Amino acid sequence: MDVFVSADMEGVTGVADPIDVVQDETAYSDAQSLFVDDVNAAIEGALEGGADSVLVNDAHATMTNLPRASLHEEATLIRGNTKPRSMMQGCSSDHDLALFVGYHAKAGTAGAVLNHTFMGHELVRLRVNGREVGELGWNACFAGSLDIPVGLVTGDDATAAEAREEVGEAAETVIVKEGIDRFTANCRSPDETRPDIRTAACRAVENADAMPVSRPDTPVTISADWSATNHAAGAGRTPGVERVDDRTTTVEAERYVDAYEATVAMLRAGANARDQHYG
Repeated sequence: MDVFVSADMEGVTGVADPIDVVQDETAYSDAQSLFVDDVNAAIEGALEGGADSVLVNDAHATMTNLPRASLHEEATLIRGNTKPRSMMQGCSSDHDLALFVGYHAKAGTAGAVLNHTFMGHELVRLRVNGREVGELGWNACFAGSLDIPVGLVTGDDATAAEAREEVGEAAETVIVKEGIDRFTANCRSPDETRPDIRTAACRAVENADAMPVSRPDTPVTISADWSATNHAAGAGRTPGVERVDDRTTTVEAERYVDAYEATVAMLRAGANARDQHYG
């Protein structure tokens, strides 16, 4: 049993404010420790459940948030911010199960802690074959296209609800906090959440064969609706990307993994197309 872990940070135990998840901010170091502990709890549970290997992909922002020395010694780590497959780098058909740790709800979800999709300001929404998805749904479709189920999602209460819609009721969810506002949460104690994550990861591995797979329809069209025209213009200059209106760009492919990689390139290009005066 080979397990893949995509580890984001906004949905980690005790995290509520942007200063928690941005490197060089005052609260980042403490939040980084919380992040490591949540991921290690998932690794421990996966191993207890019978996993032979666990591959962790640091999937937050710079993707250099998990120190190798602090991570469980039996896991391997993908670290770095130039990944062609971004949050799903390393996930392959060799894996039997995916775990999403520290995830958050999609942009515009009322009351969801640090809600956004891929980036905080530039992207309004992401759509797969016309249906709006957040990072959870976008990544679950990647796993599903390789016949890999998502067995665990950890985050706030809104993320758990989104997970039930995206990957089904059979998947394990752990609610580590309840959202009050976008930058405020009622946070559970790490002494409670860590055992819950470990137990849920263990159950997910033990029940992997019963987990549903989120297979996307093919061919695939993925669309990005941008907050401003300059982002759409920047994204539209990327090879393989079509700008379909003033603030929307799309990619198309026969295979989801190809559409996903093209989307990563599109989103990075759009995010980098900043106007000096208006942002």
